[in-house]
Amino acid sequence: MKTADARKAPVAVRFIDRAIRKVFFKVIRKAFFRSKLRGRRHLASGEPVIMVANHAGSLGPVSVITTVPVKAYPWVTHEITDLRTVAKRIQAYFLEQELHLRPPVSEFLGRGIGRICAGLMKDIGAIPVYRKSRKMASTFQLSLRLLEEGKNILVFAEDSMRPLNEAICEFSTGFIHLAKLYYRKTRKAIQFIPIAVNKKRRGILVGAPIRFEPTNPFPLEKERLKRELESSVSMLYRELEGLGLEAAPGLR
Repeated sequence: MKTADARKAPVAVRFIDRAIRKVFFKVIRKAFFRSKLRGRRHLASGEPVIMVANHAGSLGPVSVITTVPVKAYPWVTHEITDLRTVAKRIQAYFLEQELHLRPPVSEFLGRGIGRICAGLMKDIGAIPVYRKSRKMASTFQLSLRLLEEGKNILVFAEDSMRPLNEAICEFSTGFIHLAKLYYRKTRKAIQFIPIAVNKKRRGILVGAPIRFEPTNPFPLEKERLKRELESSVSMLYRELEGLGLEAAPGLR
């Protein structure tokens, strides 16, 4: 029979783990990902939205999640949410590709950071994304349920293999199906909020919302939304280039 102390131990360990993750996240953000937010007025929609941002390496996800003052549930590749795969992902894409570290240092740090990262994904309610897999159905089911509950979804839509211009890569369109599913369920047309992350300027700029039009044939509407979101994020990115570190009047 377990003693009271034995039962309390796992709770204490989880509390300590969460505290360590929060401190680690704050330190990493201040060291690598600190960004200034502009255009926050576009976030006050009063209804659930789908935020769509460019990736900008690791900067996009970390800076948007920690800087945007509206709670949103991010789509995250499932490798980041799984303890069995997160270490290799962190090692390859963050430590080696972005920080230019090499084994065995990158391997050692990948294991430590990976464990913390997987816990953080759970803390923030990250939605695992299973690209080109039947498990993708679970991504849509969870996302749709959150939208019905009045919560927001955050998507980093770029396909890194298809550069579009000097600012961003082409957007994948899978997430746009959420708009169709949400309309079928609620008869409400959801809004997409474009967000640009500029790594050089360490800035985030939120643009005007773009609403799903359910009366259009969906294949055409999907292409329209893709083009408009790409165009908006590209323009916001270039606007950040011109703004530098100080916000222009009316953009706060």
